[in-house]
Amino acid sequence: GSLNITAGGAITDSGNLIVPGTTTLVAGANNITLDNANNFTGAVSITSGNNVTLNDINALILGASTVSGTLGVTTAGAVTQTGALAVTGATTVAAGAANNITLNNIANNFSTVGITNGNNVALTNANALNLAASTVSGTFGVTTAGALTQSGALTVTGVTTLAAGAANNITLGGANNFSTV
Repeated sequence: GSLNITAGGAITDSGNLIVPGTTTLVAGANNITLDNANNFTGAVSITSGNNVTLNDINALILGASTVSGTLGVTTAGAVTQTGALAVTGATTVAAGAANNITLNNIANNFSTVGITNGNNVALTNANALNLAASTVSGTFGVTTAGALTQSGALTVTGVTTLAAGAANNITLGGANNFSTV
């Protein structure tokens, strides 16, 4: 079934978690580290947490989440979402070169996003967005409602599409490797 955890401290794992239903985690200002060979079938939602690390041996669905620190996601499958993600710190996503990353909820509020590896990647953000070092083996689509900047080199094998709105700047001045923009 579902897994619901509310803790007054950190949430960690010492073994592999298999959750066929949804997972809801509440840790307040504490860290959540679920980095074993976990298998979350339903959406994983973070009601509150500081630095959050999630690992899934398959695809991962992120539910509505609020993270006051960093968010690190590693999967061996696609990464998608069912609710808006609000992440104050850096977000890092690694899905594998053959797996898609689709985080395109218009209410997402990221500060920085880096793609360690992923195939076709779609990111949508409600405000300005900073792109950290990223390696995308397919297409890379980024839509923001604010300025788009970078803090790391971007390597994209497929087509890159950028949209920041008519009043916002796009400043990508790093040592990038695009095939088509």
